[in-house]
This record gives sequence, structure tokens and C-alpha cells, in this order.
Amino acid sequence: MRSLIILTQSESKRIIAKGLVEHPLVQEALKSGKIFVARGSTNAYFLEELLEESFEKSHYIAGQVTGDKDKLFRYGALNAEKRLPEIILEKGEKRVVKPGEYDITSFTSNDIIIKGGNVLGSDGIAGVYLAHPAAGTIGTVMPVAVARGIPIISPVSLIKRIELGVWELAQIMGNQTFNPDYVQGLPIGIMPILGEVFTELDALELLYPELYFVHIGSGGVGKAEGSVHFLMEGEEEKIKSAYTEITNLIRNEDQYQPDLD
Repeated sequence: MRSLIILTQSESKRIIAKGLVEHPLVQEALKSGKIFVARGSTNAYFLEELLEESFEKSHYIAGQVTGDKDKLFRYGALNAEKRLPEIILEKGEKRVVKPGEYDITSFTSNDIIIKGGNVLGSDGIAGVYLAHPAAGTIGTVMPVAVARGIPIISPVSLIKRIELGVWELAQIMGNQTFNPDYVQGLPIGIMPILGEVFTELDALELLYPELYFVHIGSGGVGKAEGSVHFLMEGEEEKIKSAYTEITNLIRNEDQYQPDLD
């Protein structure tokens, strides 16, 4: 039996978050290691699933791309005073991280860093936008992670696929290479994330391992702008059960609302 599923970006973030909780490395780190969850909208959903509690997800971000026409408009940053502190979970226990003090010098290869991506390149590598002149969070944590073999998992939607590879793009961008008078928001560079990409497909395959999924398209109009579309195939009863679960999630998931102040 075949089924068709269309997820908005808010619903995609929820699916990715639910699937990422089931990731074997995450499950192991919850028992005996540490997980650093960097800021980001998808990571905020992931934290909600891990902690089983709601919070102001629009404040667990730094940079964001919005539709604010008045400020022309798109790439900007949440007011620093509103940003929630980042979180480390140690054996499942939440610990708040002071701004700029990521404290991953105590991390080992048994721990995990969760850092979302802004793009997914044709080379299969995720990339993160860099408005900060010293590369922000990723510039702090990635050298330590690479040196020590600390796994980085990058949750990123398939809607963020681009034509170029991220390595190639990183060579031609930089936040000081733009004319600031002709930028819709903040000028940015881009950095490849040296880690595992985790998309809606990965999440669906973990949540429903007996079913087969294919990403067949993206986009839409109105509230479906940015949606991602999937074919789901498998045994009839398993398809019906998964379809019911996913449609219930869709009905109950509110649209993500960014803070634009």
C-alpha cells in the first residue's frame, strides 16, 4: 500500500525532533553521556521532546530567516536579551549553559553535539550561516569536536537542499564580502558542519522502520509554503497506523511563530 504525506516546516521540525530522540547515539548519551543542544528552531523542538515540557521555542534561537517585510527583512537575529540559555543534558539531567560558556572541554567521544543547519548541500553536507564575525557557536564547538571525535548531529529539513555543495559555497561567501547596503538583513558566511545530517527521512525511518519513505517534492502556497512531500509504502495495516499517527500530529501541531521584536 502507498500513502502520501505533506508536512509543513513546523510539522517537519516536530517529526525530526521525535525521530532524533530515538537515534541510538542520543539514547546512549541520555543514559551515560552528555548532549549539548545548540540554539536553533529545530533544536528547540528536539529539547521539547527530550524534556517533555513546552517552552518559548522562538527564544531558543540566535539567527533566523523571517518574512518581516518592514525590516527588509529576512536574515536577522533575535534580540540577545530574549535568547534562552543553551542546554547541556548530562545523563538526562538538564543543565543551563551561560552565554558563550559551552563547556565542551569536558566532552568525550561518548558525548554528542546537536547543531542544526541552514542548508543541505548537494554534497550531502549541512552548513550553517555565519553572521557572527568569529563564527558563533559552531566556531567554538566544532574544532573541539573534530579534534576529539565528538559526534555532531545536524538536524536539517530537506526543504533546505541547495544546488551547490557546502564546501564549494563556503569558498565564495563571507560576511565581509557583501555590500551591506544591498543585503536583506545581515550579511553572512557559511560553514560546513562536520557531522551526521539528520532529515525528515531519517526521522521517519527511525520512527517507522518497517516502512519505506521517499522524498518526492517540496513547496506549496499559503500555509503550505516550505512544505515537504513524502511517499510512504509498506504493509497496509502498518501504513494505516503510521498515517493515523502522522495526521494526528499534523492536526495538533501549531505553526511556529518567530519573535520579530
